[in-house]
Amino acid sequence: MRFFFVVLVFVFGVSRLSAQSLTNTAWKFYVEPLHDTLTMHIGADTSFSTSSSGEMIVRSLWKQVKDTVRINDVDGTYPCAAGEGVYRVAIDGDYLIFTMVVDPCNQRADAINGIKFKRAGK
Repeated sequence: MRFFFVVLVFVFGVSRLSAQSLTNTAWKFYVEPLHDTLTMHIGADTSFSTSSSGEMIVRSLWKQVKDTVRINDVDGTYPCAAGEGVYRVAIDGDYLIFTMVVDPCNQRADAINGIKFKRAGK
Protein backbone atom coordinates (compact mmCIF):
# COMPACT_ATOMS: atom_id res chain seq x y z
CA MET A 1 0.00 0.00 0.00
CA ARG A 2 2.83 2.40 0.84
CA PHE A 3 4.46 1.72 -2.56
CA PHE A 4 1.17 2.58 -4.30
CA PHE A 5 0.96 5.87 -2.38
CA VAL A 6 4.56 6.81 -3.34
CA VAL A 7 3.88 5.99 -7.01
CA LEU A 8 0.64 7.98 -6.94
CA VAL A 9 2.38 11.02 -5.41
CA PHE A 10 5.22 10.77 -7.97
CA VAL A 11 2.85 10.49 -10.96
CA PHE A 12 0.68 13.35 -9.72
CA GLY A 13 3.75 15.52 -9.10
CA VAL A 14 5.25 14.84 -12.56
CA SER A 15 1.99 15.49 -14.38
CA ARG A 16 1.50 18.70 -12.43
CA LEU A 17 4.99 19.95 -13.31
CA SER A 18 4.59 19.15 -16.99
CA ALA A 19 1.23 20.94 -16.97
CA GLN A 20 3.07 24.07 -15.81
CA SER A 21 5.61 23.92 -18.64
CA LEU A 22 5.47 27.06 -20.74
CA THR A 23 7.18 25.54 -23.78
CA ASN A 24 5.35 26.29 -27.04
CA THR A 25 2.92 28.77 -25.53
CA ALA A 26 2.16 32.42 -26.30
CA TRP A 27 0.91 35.14 -23.95
CA LYS A 28 -0.36 38.70 -24.50
CA PHE A 29 0.41 41.63 -22.20
CA TYR A 30 0.15 45.40 -22.36
CA VAL A 31 3.29 47.52 -21.94
CA GLU A 32 2.39 51.08 -20.97
CA PRO A 33 5.69 52.78 -22.02
CA LEU A 34 5.24 51.32 -25.54
CA HIS A 35 1.45 51.89 -25.57
CA ASP A 36 1.11 48.48 -27.18
CA THR A 37 0.00 44.93 -26.50
CA LEU A 38 2.90 42.53 -26.94
CA THR A 39 2.85 38.79 -27.43
CA MET A 40 5.49 36.68 -25.68
CA HIS A 41 6.24 33.46 -27.57
CA ILE A 42 7.97 30.83 -25.43
CA GLY A 43 9.98 27.97 -26.89
CA ALA A 44 12.12 25.30 -25.26
CA ASP A 45 15.15 27.53 -24.68
CA THR A 46 14.28 30.94 -26.11
CA SER A 47 11.45 33.41 -25.93
CA PHE A 48 10.65 36.47 -27.99
CA SER A 49 8.12 39.25 -27.72
CA THR A 50 6.50 40.93 -30.70
CA SER A 51 4.50 44.12 -30.99
CA SER A 52 0.94 44.20 -32.29
CA SER A 53 2.41 45.00 -35.74
CA GLY A 54 4.74 41.97 -35.60
CA GLU A 55 8.01 43.82 -34.84
CA MET A 56 10.38 41.80 -32.62
CA ILE A 57 10.77 43.76 -29.39
CA VAL A 58 13.18 41.42 -27.59
CA ARG A 59 14.54 37.88 -27.95
CA SER A 60 15.83 36.10 -24.86
CA LEU A 61 17.49 32.92 -23.73
CA TRP A 62 14.93 31.16 -21.54
CA LYS A 63 15.44 28.46 -18.94
CA GLN A 64 12.57 27.05 -16.92
CA VAL A 65 13.04 24.72 -13.97
CA LYS A 66 9.74 23.93 -12.24
CA ASP A 67 8.21 27.31 -11.33
CA THR A 68 11.35 29.40 -11.88
CA VAL A 69 12.50 30.99 -15.14
CA ARG A 70 15.77 32.67 -16.01
CA ILE A 71 15.68 35.27 -18.76
CA ASN A 72 18.74 36.67 -20.57
CA ASP A 73 17.99 39.12 -23.38
CA VAL A 74 19.95 38.54 -26.59
CA ASP A 75 18.73 41.06 -29.15
CA GLY A 76 15.75 42.96 -30.52
CA THR A 77 14.63 46.58 -30.40
CA TYR A 78 14.68 46.77 -26.57
CA PRO A 79 17.08 44.16 -25.14
CA CYS A 80 18.36 44.53 -21.60
CA ALA A 81 22.12 44.07 -21.28
CA ALA A 82 22.14 44.48 -17.49
CA GLY A 83 21.99 40.72 -16.86
CA GLU A 84 19.78 37.78 -16.04
CA GLY A 85 16.31 38.14 -14.60
CA VAL A 86 14.96 35.39 -12.35
CA TYR A 87 11.20 35.03 -11.89
CA ARG A 88 8.72 32.63 -10.34
CA VAL A 89 5.85 31.84 -12.69
CA ALA A 90 2.32 30.73 -11.96
CA ILE A 91 -0.57 29.88 -14.24
CA ASP A 92 -4.05 30.78 -13.06
CA GLY A 93 -6.55 29.59 -15.68
CA ASP A 94 -5.72 31.51 -18.87
CA TYR A 95 -3.33 33.86 -17.09
CA LEU A 96 0.41 33.71 -16.53
CA ILE A 97 1.93 35.76 -13.71
CA PHE A 98 5.64 36.52 -13.27
CA THR A 99 6.88 37.36 -9.77
CA MET A 100 10.39 38.78 -9.65
CA VAL A 101 13.05 37.05 -7.57
CA VAL A 102 15.86 39.27 -8.86
CA ASP A 103 16.35 41.32 -12.01
CA PRO A 104 19.06 43.93 -12.61
CA CYS A 105 17.04 45.27 -15.55
CA ASN A 106 14.44 47.74 -14.33
CA GLN A 107 12.74 48.01 -17.74
CA ARG A 108 12.17 44.25 -17.98
CA ALA A 109 11.01 44.07 -14.35
CA ASP A 110 8.59 46.95 -14.91
CA ALA A 111 7.20 45.26 -18.03
CA ILE A 112 6.58 41.78 -16.60
CA ASN A 113 6.71 41.69 -12.78
CA GLY A 114 3.24 41.10 -11.35
CA ILE A 115 1.55 41.59 -14.74
CA LYS A 116 -1.19 39.17 -15.79
CA PHE A 117 -0.39 37.78 -19.24
CA LYS A 118 -3.42 36.38 -21.07
CA ARG A 119 -3.01 33.16 -23.04
CA ALA A 120 -2.89 34.10 -26.73
CA GLY A 121 -5.53 32.62 -28.99
CA LYS A 122 -8.29 32.54 -26.40
